[in-house]
Amino acid sequence: MKRMFEPVAFGNSKLHWDYRLRNTEQYRGFYHWHQCCEMLYVHEGTGRVVVDGETFPIRPGMLFFFRPYQLHQVMADVSLREPYTRTILFFDPHVVDDLLRPFAKRYSLFRALWRGNQRTMAFDLSAIGDEIERNYDQYQWLRSRGMGEDAEEIAMMILRNLECVLRSATAPAFQALRAEECKTAGYAQQAMTWIDEHYQDSIHLDDLAAELHLSKFYLSKLFHEETGSTLKAYMTAVRIRHACRLLETTSKAIEWIGSEVGIPNTSYFVQVFKQEVGTTPLKYRTGAGVRSAPGEMKKIK
Repeated sequence: MKRMFEPVAFGNSKLHWDYRLRNTEQYRGFYHWHQCCEMLYVHEGTGRVVVDGETFPIRPGMLFFFRPYQLHQVMADVSLREPYTRTILFFDPHVVDDLLRPFAKRYSLFRALWRGNQRTMAFDLSAIGDEIERNYDQYQWLRSRGMGEDAEEIAMMILRNLECVLRSATAPAFQALRAEECKTAGYAQQAMTWIDEHYQDSIHLDDLAAELHLSKFYLSKLFHEETGSTLKAYMTAVRIRHACRLLETTSKAIEWIGSEVGIPNTSYFVQVFKQEVGTTPLKYRTGAGVRSAPGEMKKIK
């Protein structure tokens, strides 16, 4: 069963690298997060990425950066003629932080991406796609020869990615992407924003539909078409994500946390939490729910 919290186990590795993963069958992701940073680069494919209540297009040349514990979902339109091909990097930001510290401009960008000062988490690098491809091909060649775990090689590969992001931020493609985001910030994004602001309340679909001046059936249809999931799934993901944060950062009782995230029935809160995270709130708090076997890695994108 797919869980919202997808822990990445690195074993003795500094970086988990999935090179040119390819899907030719229907691909519908789910709301989830990891305990580490993730870079997702699209070689082929179309679709949408939902991250923190915003939607971004999937297309060749897009690079996405996900912070630790950042809620996101990938929805790709896949067929034999139009596969979804991507390269994914998972890494512990504390390890990379030490590696990048001597490189001031790129280090500053990395800190902004990791620590949350950078609002945009999607970058259109299609204008320099050949350069990105060479970077990944070169690093894949090093890994095939057992040199991929060298700290200097990891640093160089990530630095090249950051260099491309810095260049894209002043390019017309970046401005076009931001314009597209504003243009496509339709009912689904408005619904996610409303849920983000009201998840602590007793939410009814009728209330949300009335806020957007739509019927609840039409709103549900629009939301599913744009995000690939249901309003209930998004609302549950937001609530459980906040519950995890409270479990990690406070010593408040489970009953209080459930009520704080909009699920005041404690037994139901525990049931939903276990279904989505894979363990009980108490075990999650003590760390029993976030361990993976050494060397295990969940490939879910």
